[in-house]
Amino acid sequence: MSEETQVKAGCVVGPGTYTCTSCGHEHVLESEKDLKACPSCACDMYNCIPMTHVRPDIKTAEDVMNPPERK
Repeated sequence: MSEETQVKAGCVVGPGTYTCTSCGHEHVLESEKDLKACPSCACDMYNCIPMTHVRPDIKTAEDVMNPPERK
């Protein structure tokens, strides 16, 4: 399993589960986006558990059922 790290709001982060260090609100990102401050308490620090199992070549539901061959 991946090790949990801390990230600050305002950074561009990859897919994963981001949990507010202050109130525990979970924010799940499925793609790379700019991380915003917590909508519940406006805290700007998150504990991050990155999604390392997601393959970058899987983009659609069809790809999940018939994954592209790895090179």
